[in-house]
Amino acid sequence: MKKEIRLDELLSFFPEVELPIEITEDLVMTAESVNKVFPKVIVEEYIAIWEGGEDFDEFTEFVPILQIKEAEEFHALVYWKGGLMKYEYILVTLDKLGEFITRKPIASTLSDGKTVKKSVAKIDEDMIIHIMAGENEVNGKYDPSRSQAFNMEILFSGDVIFSLGDD
Repeated sequence: MKKEIRLDELLSFFPEVELPIEITEDLVMTAESVNKVFPKVIVEEYIAIWEGGEDFDEFTEFVPILQIKEAEEFHALVYWKGGLMKYEYILVTLDKLGEFITRKPIASTLSDGKTVKKSVAKIDEDMIIHIMAGENEVNGKYDPSRSQAFNMEILFSGDVIFSLGDD
C-alpha cells in the first residue's frame, strides 16, 4: 500500500534540535504550542505501525516533539504519547528511506492510582540516553532510594541498546 504522506512530509512535523537535550514531563507543553499537530493520516500510516498496530481510544494523543540533528545515517524522532494515566516520550529511528528500525520509550509518567512512576531522560552529544526513573506513592513524598539510573545508546545503525547505569 502506498503511503499518502511522504517521508519528508512526516519529518516536517519534527523540528530539528541539537544535542544535548533533556526530555522531561514539561517538554510536551512547549511542543504543543509551537509544533504542528499530527493529521489523522500520519497517526494511521506511521504511528500506528510504530506502536505495533494497537488500537487507540479517544483519550490517546500524539504530539511531535523533536528530531535529533546529529543523527546523520538515520532519522531519530521523539514523539509524546498520552493516554489515561500514562504519558510517554517515544524515540523512533528510521533509515534514510523511512523504514522503521526501532522504537523505545525514553521518559514517562505512569500511574495505577496507587503509585506514580516517573522517568526523565537526557540525550547527550554522543547519542547516549541517560534515564533516571523513580517511583513513589500517589500521596507520598519522593523517595530517592527508589530511583534507578539507566543508559541507552543510539548506535551508528540507528539501533538502540540498553544497559544499567554505572551508579
